[in-house]
Amino acid sequence: MTITGVMNQRIRRESIVTQVVNALKQELPCLIHGKWLPGERVLSNQFQVSRTTIRAALAQLQSQKLIRAYPQKGYKILAVRRPYREKPCQVIGWFQGSFHEGLKPRSQSMIHDIEHGLNNAGYELKTFTDIHLRGHNRHQQLSRLVTEHRTACWILTTAPFKTQQWFMKHGIPSLVLGSCYADIKLPNLDIDYRAVCRHAVIQLWRLGHRRICLLAPHTRFGGDLAGEEGFQAALIQLSTGTQAPIFLYHNGSVGNIRRALDDCFSGSQAPTAFLISRPMHALTTISYLIRKGFRVPEDISLICRDDHEFMEHLVPAMAHYAVDLEMLARRCVRILIQIATSGHLKPYSRRMIPQFIRGNTVAPPPIPA
Repeated sequence: MTITGVMNQRIRRESIVTQVVNALKQELPCLIHGKWLPGERVLSNQFQVSRTTIRAALAQLQSQKLIRAYPQKGYKILAVRRPYREKPCQVIGWFQGSFHEGLKPRSQSMIHDIEHGLNNAGYELKTFTDIHLRGHNRHQQLSRLVTEHRTACWILTTAPFKTQQWFMKHGIPSLVLGSCYADIKLPNLDIDYRAVCRHAVIQLWRLGHRRICLLAPHTRFGGDLAGEEGFQAALIQLSTGTQAPIFLYHNGSVGNIRRALDDCFSGSQAPTAFLISRPMHALTTISYLIRKGFRVPEDISLICRDDHEFMEHLVPAMAHYAVDLEMLARRCVRILIQIATSGHLKPYSRRMIPQFIRGNTVAPPPIPA
């Protein structure tokens, strides 16, 4: 029988006896109860100390009831309680903010893929929403939520600025599935909405559109803000600063979108093309235009920034951007496992470029009469 790990090291500092005792105590939990320790001569050679030192060390272990001496036989190992090691947490929390339009089937499928990938890696996914935050003090409620539910890390989706800020400030291991707000330094995975909106403007500009409007909700998250930046930057660059971007904001309701469009078309410089942030708002817009007698795309061109199942059922088919959600789910799982195992991850952004689906809602603007 040999004692591993510390056998070949030379004992140097503090009391030699104490060092031998500590070295043997580290090894005892790894040995089998009821087995015999090596003899004094063997231990003396392995630790390169005198037999007197070994006897003194064994006497201390015996007084601590870790071993028992049997005359002319040696020392038998008693039951040694292994040092407690807290098992690593295998739970990942998913916090969803208050913004909710109803999950699309494809989004639900992505969530299922993420959960399946985490389950295969031995992790459990638990979902929490703003409903779990009781009371008015958001920071206090977030603290209670994180304290009561032990997790390896968190996923944050549609989380407002103050929530992202709280997780960053308290160093909670987390991944923003979406875009971070300005000054928020957390790992995040999202579609590159800045590139998407820039690309859409370029497509419309090349066809001759100069009055291009971005239709977006007031509830703007990090990705929305990045998209607005890309939209504005592309228009300024293409027009060399002579064309001001048109932003049309609404609260998401059909009535409010209709009133916003009424105001937009009441002037003499109405847009000839729209880039619409949300698929459901694109459906409202195309219905409004048809009811008002506009032809799509002959009179008005439309591009939707996001994807939805109904896009392929519209006539004409809506031009839009679609991301590979299966790939997004796989990347999300890999990043979460990295954070869960290491406890941290560098706060840099990971962006995915979606595919542009041309559809039949984009054409050159009408020639003025």
